[in-house]
Amino acid sequence: MRTIRFARLSFERKLSHYSDQRDAIERRKAALREVIDFETDVNKLLADTDMSGKTTLGDWYFGDVEVGENYIAGRIGKLKEETSRQVDEDKQGFVEVEREDTDVSFFVIDLSVSVMAYEYRRDVGEKAPYRILEAAFNSYYEGEEEVSISPLVDKEEVREEIHRFTKITRVRFSKLRPTNPDSTDRSRPMDEFLQNGGIDRLLLDGMNEDDEDEEGIRLEEEPLLDGGLSLAEEGYGSATVTGEDDEGEEVRVTTEDKQIESEVDMPSDDDYSRQMLLDEIRDALDRLEN
Repeated sequence: MRTIRFARLSFERKLSHYSDQRDAIERRKAALREVIDFETDVNKLLADTDMSGKTTLGDWYFGDVEVGENYIAGRIGKLKEETSRQVDEDKQGFVEVEREDTDVSFFVIDLSVSVMAYEYRRDVGEKAPYRILEAAFNSYYEGEEEVSISPLVDKEEVREEIHRFTKITRVRFSKLRPTNPDSTDRSRPMDEFLQNGGIDRLLLDGMNEDDEDEEGIRLEEEPLLDGGLSLAEEGYGSATVTGEDDEGEEVRVTTEDKQIESEVDMPSDDDYSRQMLLDEIRDALDRLEN
């Protein structure tokens, strides 16, 4: 069984898009395809980014790339050199040998909903597939194109933890973005606020410092705040909610640590694997609708 995780791609609006005759899917597919390619020097693109530390783990590659009408599929992996031991009959023992090994993660990007599904492989990293793609893409285009990628969040887990708070004292939204393509009922108030205000990214940091206020911040009672949390859960930014527990101790819930996961039996055939992950994306989005 394989663990599958999900992340949302949000493409920043650029002036050049308004004169581009291609529709959004074709434009984004072409832009991604320039980067998601075996010939791409991923380590070089990562060198001056916040993902530069990943280059010390090995040489990163995209490979087995396939492009369809509404998707891009492939693998991301890192080639590393290791020292291991093998049996030596002449020595009647074990000798050290140098070898190369590659850790890989299969992924699919559904361009119709701008969501990436990928295998969670410990040797690759729990967030590396989408973080490396984001950093490499933005480095490659140097501002001509830009993408932000955030995980889809297990909102049931997030809401359950928040409901255990006796009081919410702080709500922080970071890099909150308008939806692409559609909002849910709960995220719509904040989505409309961003779109009507022409806001591409929002940083909001709200605090309740009144010790006499036993209720604290009424997150779910205020549609704009609840909508902001929902946007973060749907992969359009991140949210951190801070509060107090029954003993008055500070507790914190961060959406980036609560990714949606599914468990699947990955077939060896890439066509079946691709379709399976596309189906898993639809299921993950359905979970966010409720």
